[in-house]
Parts: sequence; structure tokens; C-alpha cells
Amino acid sequence: MKLKNKHVLVYGLGDSGRAAVKLLKSLNAHVSFYDDNIRYFDYIGFEREPKQNWSLVVVSPGIKVLGNELLKWFEEHNIPTISELDLGYLYCKGKIIAITGTNGKTTVSMLTAKILKAAGYNTFLCGNIGLPISAICQKTNSSSVTVCEVSNFQLETSRFFRADVSTILNIKPDHLDRHGSFEEYLKTKCKIAANLKNKDLLVLNLDDDVTKKLNLHKKTKYFSKCALKKGVGVWKNQIYAGRRNIISLSDIPLLGDKNLENVLASVAVTVPFKVSKDAYFLAIKNFVPAQHRMEKVGTILGVTYIDDSKATNVASTMACVQAFSGNSVLLLMGGQGKEIDYDELFKMDFKIKQVVCFGAEREAIAKSANRYAYSTQIFEKFDEAVRYAIKAAREDDFVILSPGCSSFDEFKSYAERGDVFKQIVLEMLQ
Repeated sequence: MKLKNKHVLVYGLGDSGRAAVKLLKSLNAHVSFYDDNIRYFDYIGFEREPKQNWSLVVVSPGIKVLGNELLKWFEEHNIPTISELDLGYLYCKGKIIAITGTNGKTTVSMLTAKILKAAGYNTFLCGNIGLPISAICQKTNSSSVTVCEVSNFQLETSRFFRADVSTILNIKPDHLDRHGSFEEYLKTKCKIAANLKNKDLLVLNLDDDVTKKLNLHKKTKYFSKCALKKGVGVWKNQIYAGRRNIISLSDIPLLGDKNLENVLASVAVTVPFKVSKDAYFLAIKNFVPAQHRMEKVGTILGVTYIDDSKATNVASTMACVQAFSGNSVLLLMGGQGKEIDYDELFKMDFKIKQVVCFGAEREAIAKSANRYAYSTQIFEKFDEAVRYAIKAAREDDFVILSPGCSSFDEFKSYAERGDVFKQIVLEMLQ
């Protein structure tokens, strides 16, 4: 895209919006920005009258599409709109690996980048995980590999993005409050395959009820926790890529079936890059997941505390509880709901000693848990719930924060919620 001297509007001024503004200015475009949040109104460059004849509008992932009157106005006036993901992609060189799905995106993206770095590749990690793709695209070159975690928010307004290797890890009900229905959410996730060329590879999860049925691209390979003649699977407690032995399950430090799927996916998307067995072993054996993802805070007075604040949907909470299914669990759940049914978790008959419910969804979660005869306690505030769980826990119990909800009723992010959990635990038990 030739953007020199073009008038471009960036819609949404989060991290991605700021990265887009910086990239556009480096391309000598005339850049303005607009945001629905009034706190940006006095910023230099803010456009108070966004309904203009722009050459291009770049939409940040934080902008909700459903029912958006401004985006509708742009469409009616034939003003081209692209996502920030598109913008960064158009100026990205080298190979791209794109990772999406309801759960596991961050872990798979991080592990994939670790594997490629161990194999000697010049690797960039970006997207939903941290730095926007617009922030790193100009640093890439023909021999680099960009690992991009892609969210449904980024895909929603995407038109051009494509990757050499793409994967959809799983699809479970999530963000229904944003998309309106599971069908729309599914359609958005599948956009990651919309622009694939014949030579590109799509990797899907054969163990996921939704992804195993998708027919999106001719060149598709699978990963599974079972043995596979082709693709990446498990046989005799070893991960295999086809007939090639990759690593023993005993050398994987991550807990639970969900994390095994994450490792399988990471292997599957890196197979085309001819990674050595030693590089796989080095990356996987020493991998440390990001904070707030089944992170052990510590064991104090015989009680183990787990921070899984990143679990912002029921499927993710199920994966966490399953990983600790042999233990007596006090489960902290709550926050801001996404119109998701909690029965899917509680009907699994996990060994949950008590469900401690908090936040905006506390009543809905407690009602679902009670339906399956689980003991519950209800608190309006997060800190009250955490303090109760600490006092109620007994030796050999696990107190697990795995909310199944977003954090926005009380916190800016799941990370802030996790940090507060750790702080309360450590303060009370000093």
C-alpha cells in the first residue's frame, strides 16, 4: 500500500492503535486518530469529526464492530477499512506463523517462538500477546519468522492478513457478548484461513469437537493426543511428527491435557521449519509459561495456591481444574460474564470442595454450581472471596483462582486480578 501523503484515520487508541499511528507516520501518511473514549479528546491528533472522506481507516482490535454506527458510516460511504493486523502484515517480511483459538494461544505462541529461537531462527513474537504486529513489522527481514498470536478481535475487521502457517487450536463459546452468537464467533475465528494460498499450511486440533470438522483449506494437517500416521500425535508416551520422534511426555514440565495440546500444536506449526530434536527438547524442557496461567504462587501451611486468572472463559477453567483433578480444590470463580453457560464445568463432577463466587457473575455461577450439588459461598468483592478461601482452606487443599469470566467489573485486566490475588495470599500468610 502506498500511503505517502494519504489521509489516514486510526480508529481506537490502545496499544495497537498507537503502534499503527507510529507506523503510518514513518510511511509519511497524514495521520489522525479517533476513539470512543472521551479521555483522548484533548490529545494532539485527535479528530473530533471522524466522518470524513479518508483514504483509509485502520481499526484497532478494541473497537466493537457489532452495532458500530461509525463503521457503518464508513462502509456506506465506500471508505476502505482494514484492521491493525492487516496494516502490520502488509509491511512484514519473512515467514509468518499465526496462532488463534479460544484457549492456549499465548502459551502456544510463546513456546513456538522459543522452539524457533532454539533452532537458530531470527524470531519475532507479536500480536495479542504483547507488541502489536505494527510495532515490529519494519524490523523483520526475508529470513525472519514472525509468530503472531491472533485474537478474534483482531480478525473481526481483517481483510488481507495471511500466514505461511496458521493454526486454530480450539473453538469454545467465548466473547458472545461481543459477537452476538457462537456462529458469528466461529466465523470470525475461521477468517484466519480466508486468504491462504495453496502452499500455505493450516494446522487443526483433531481432539476439538469444532476444529476437527472444519474444511477451510486443502493443505491441512492435524495434531492429537492420540497416535496419528500423519501429523503430530502421541504414541507410547512420546510425541511424534509422522514417524519422527520429537520428545518424551516425561520431559514436558507443563501440567494437564490442555498443556499437552499446546505442546503438540507448537510442534505441529514448527515442523515445516526443520527443527532439530535437540532444539525441541531444549525449548520445551525449559519452557516457563507466562504469569497467571496455572501459575503456582506457592504452598503455604500445606495449602497450594494457583493463579489462573488468565482463564476468562469456562473451557479454560475446565482445563485448569482437570489439571488438578486429583486434589481437593477451593475454586475461585467470578468477574464480568460473557453470556456463557457454566453448567458445562459443573456437570463434569470434578473434586471441588467449594466454589467461592465473586463479582458481577457471582449469582449465576453459584446457581449453576448448586444445581450440581456443589457447596458455594458468594461475595460481591474479589478480595472478600480470596480472604474467605484462604481461611477456609485446610492442609492438602488447592486454592485455585480460575475465574471463567473477564476481569472488567473490578479490574483493568486479568493480570491485575492475578497480581491482587498473589498480593492477598502473601500478605495474609506472612
